[in-house]
Amino acid sequence: MGAQSAVQRFLAGLVPGAMLLVGAWLLQWNAVTRAALAPSAPYFCFGALAAAVFLSWYYDQSRPLYAAALVAISVVALDQLSPDWGARRITVAIFLPINFGLFAALRERGVASLDGLVLAGVVVAQVVAMPWLAASAAAPVGIGPESANVPDPGLGMPGLAQVAFAAGAAALLLVIVRRRGKVEHGMFWAFSAMFFGLTRQTDTALWFYAGIAGLALAYGVLEYGRDMVHRDELTGLPDRRAFNSVIQRTGRPYTIAICDIDHFKRVNDTYGHDAGDQVLRMVASRLHQVGGGGRTFRYGGEEFVILFRGRTAADTLPFAEAVRTSVADAGFTPRHPNRPPTRPAQGPLPAYAVATRVLITISIGLAEAPPHSTADMVLDAADEAMYRAKQAGRNRVKVAGAG
Repeated sequence: MGAQSAVQRFLAGLVPGAMLLVGAWLLQWNAVTRAALAPSAPYFCFGALAAAVFLSWYYDQSRPLYAAALVAISVVALDQLSPDWGARRITVAIFLPINFGLFAALRERGVASLDGLVLAGVVVAQVVAMPWLAASAAAPVGIGPESANVPDPGLGMPGLAQVAFAAGAAALLLVIVRRRGKVEHGMFWAFSAMFFGLTRQTDTALWFYAGIAGLALAYGVLEYGRDMVHRDELTGLPDRRAFNSVIQRTGRPYTIAICDIDHFKRVNDTYGHDAGDQVLRMVASRLHQVGGGGRTFRYGGEEFVILFRGRTAADTLPFAEAVRTSVADAGFTPRHPNRPPTRPAQGPLPAYAVATRVLITISIGLAEAPPHSTADMVLDAADEAMYRAKQAGRNRVKVAGAG
């Protein structure tokens, strides 16, 4: 359940960067436009990269910050007027994707953290080692400038660099699929822009595509910042403010589902607020996987809202039933505060650490947006349907206007 919705969210996250890269390619493809942009290309490049560095520092994101720094260092290290595959260009083409893959795979710890300082050390070490690496790359037969200047019939990139970029792209896509973070999306498109910049054989391409990489990184960090403002810290879902913003831009038809956890106060009173938080996270993770293109928000307390764009109440009823069943089937085992973090090597768990599985259910009210209605009217109708589900015995779905 929710696989189609997850794919849709994944593709939607890739769209802005893809549009940016396609636009850049079109501008570079036309010779007249390329010539007109040539004088301003260096300013655009370093302006965009400086913006990415500043925004990353402001939002305490070390990975895009050092990725932007490496892109800038790579551009400075290369001779713009010599686009042939010399030793220095090969070295950059091999180590840049390795760095992007490494930065994307690491967890974000902040610029001033120990991990952030380690990343800074990695960047500085590569800057210091760049001349030696380039000299080493020029020595073996078949890798140096003489052989590298021979036109490549394929991508115009030596085989080892192609392998490095392919591995870097695979690592970035894997991280995007697993985390679905906006910063990771920005890093992927910055990485793609640098691939195009290194393979284009014009004197301004690298400046221009490096600037596009800076814009992609800056956009990813800005999207991260926007998410932080409109995201519930406990569950990771978009919050009520995000819902209010989205619903204002939603055209008809659409359906709203209000989901409320049954007997949530009893869970808090019996097992404590920590257990209540665990229940909220569990329910949120299930609701987040809802099918039908539904988007889930934490509306407040134990209440969640799912917005189904382009669907009627009848369309969404099977998806609401499926997610209701998913929550009920998941169950919940509260963790005792004194339970050991790992099971003892010998013997059973202490009696106090063995908890009883608790049934957690939700009641759902569905309401479709009729013509000339406001979002508040649809929410009120869904809320009324949800209370009818409570009165009918809980753990069920009711549709506004139906029996």
